[in-house]
Amino acid sequence: MPAALQVIFLCITLTAAAGEELVKTPADYEGPFYPVTRQEDIDNDLVHVKGRTGVAKGDFLNLSGVVVNTRGEAQKNLIIEIWQTDPQGRYKHPGDSTPGERDPNFQYWGAATTGTDGTFFFRTVVPGAYNPRPAHIHYKVLQGGKVILTSQIYFMEPNGRSRRPSMTPQIELQTIDLIPTSTGEFEAFFRIVL
Repeated sequence: MPAALQVIFLCITLTAAAGEELVKTPADYEGPFYPVTRQEDIDNDLVHVKGRTGVAKGDFLNLSGVVVNTRGEAQKNLIIEIWQTDPQGRYKHPGDSTPGERDPNFQYWGAATTGTDGTFFFRTVVPGAYNPRPAHIHYKVLQGGKVILTSQIYFMEPNGRSRRPSMTPQIELQTIDLIPTSTGEFEAFFRIVL
């Protein structure tokens, strides 16, 4: 985990240690494009597809996160599933009629397991927006095969404005910064509170 993200994680831990209860991450709708067919490659690296030599098109995003309870205690052995569009705003789903070829080197859907410290990691691309939705990543948290949270991640613009038309307290809890790195990629950190 990059040093800047370690500092954020430490702040979360200290806030919870100070006795302040953390606010639960709000649920958000699943949307119509949750994967309907199993794919062979279901891991946390969405920019490489098993059996292919190419890499996904777009701006790479290293998405780190942590799952904690309202007391800030790490939640281990949870499955985090994400699904998203490619940079052109297209899902790999039979119900998505957006024109254009899907990227054969992009996985579109992946899963990671939280470690003993509650952390998880995905390597993906910055998703594209589509009318009327801003760029976002859908996710589910599963415990023992049961979905315990379905929500979405939204992104701030570089100028500090939300890509969402209205910034409600709920949306604010779901919105993160894309941090440019020296390699031309982006990194972001997301906290999920159960």
